[in-house]
Amino acid sequence: MTDMMIRETTVETAPPAAVQPPAPAGKPESVWLVVALREMAVKLRNRGFLISTAATLALILGALGLQVYLGSVANKVDVAVTGAQGPELLRQAVAAASAAGEDVKFTAKPYDSPDAVRAAVSAGDIEVGLLPAGDSWTLVGKTDRNSLASTWIGAAAAQNALQRNATAAGTTTAQLSQGAEVGYQLLAPSDTPRAVVMAATYVFGFLFYLAAVLLGVALATSIVEEKQNRVVEIIASSIRLRDLLIGKIVGNTVMALGQIVLLAAFGVAGSLAMGESEALRQIAPALGWFIAFYAVGIAVLACIYAVAGAISSRVEDIQSSTTPVSLIVALVFIAGISVSGPVREILSFIPLASTITMPGRIVAGEVAWWEPVAALTASVVVGSLIILAGERIYRRALMQTGGKLTIRQALKLAE
Repeated sequence: MTDMMIRETTVETAPPAAVQPPAPAGKPESVWLVVALREMAVKLRNRGFLISTAATLALILGALGLQVYLGSVANKVDVAVTGAQGPELLRQAVAAASAAGEDVKFTAKPYDSPDAVRAAVSAGDIEVGLLPAGDSWTLVGKTDRNSLASTWIGAAAAQNALQRNATAAGTTTAQLSQGAEVGYQLLAPSDTPRAVVMAATYVFGFLFYLAAVLLGVALATSIVEEKQNRVVEIIASSIRLRDLLIGKIVGNTVMALGQIVLLAAFGVAGSLAMGESEALRQIAPALGWFIAFYAVGIAVLACIYAVAGAISSRVEDIQSSTTPVSLIVALVFIAGISVSGPVREILSFIPLASTITMPGRIVAGEVAWWEPVAALTASVVVGSLIILAGERIYRRALMQTGGKLTIRQALKLAE
């Protein structure tokens, strides 16, 4: 029992350097690659990783499918009519909408009488009714107005009235409407529409946030489990802790990149199937930059989450250790999708925040060629410094099993 107590005390208090032998002879530079391949193999067998990837794919496909469905039904309105004039007015309304570039379809549903039309609308069987009222028309709704019906059926009725009155006055509709045309001039027709910019920025931010949190927490948890099971002591007897950390960062970053490429491929395929090729053309220049920023950001966060796992001694400590990091990622996501103007320009050069804001500005066409280069360079430089500091904390804290450490305590530990 005395020997066991001495052995236990030695494991908990010995500095990391005492259990770190030199790298294996032969090809020491490839040790981290072995660790990285092991991390990727573990991820590919991890049920949580596979379920999260499948769930995200299902979410993307579901969102695309919902958009297709809403797009197919949003501009289709069934209209209850009575008599022969109603269907003709609906055809004129469709023609007026088409001339304005709107894809609107009104389908006439005939009823025997005005009372039957009102009864159908009141019962909720149909949303809109169209009834003649002398020389004019009345649209019938139950609780609110249908904007498509009031706009385009109203435009068709106004055109009919104009033509009828012009004939009665012995003139033409062209003469009566002379000077009433309203043109629409686009000052920057080649720029990306604001809706596309906002959608792309949100997608970039959401994917980065999701991958960072899911992969980061999983990485921290695996490190703590290795500490609790004393597996890390066996690993540390064979390789350097620096190689172990590098391998974990590379392995998890590659898996995150593979996941984002897979999700992007599904998103692109779905958008093409929806006929959104123009929007994809506008987003395409930012995709490569996003992946580059994404890789740097995920690598830095993988190191930070690894440090969070190293300073924890139990799985129960993970939540408190990773919450500050997850909070920062959440704030970056919220700021990235909500800010605009000079604030967004500033954030696009700040590491981590630039992962979301700079690709968004590229989609908007607001950047010079050197701006994403400068922002990515800043991210690499700052990220490298963070990884170097994190590696130092990781090596000093990983072998400590006496309890949860703070960053300051870990830095005070001897090598």
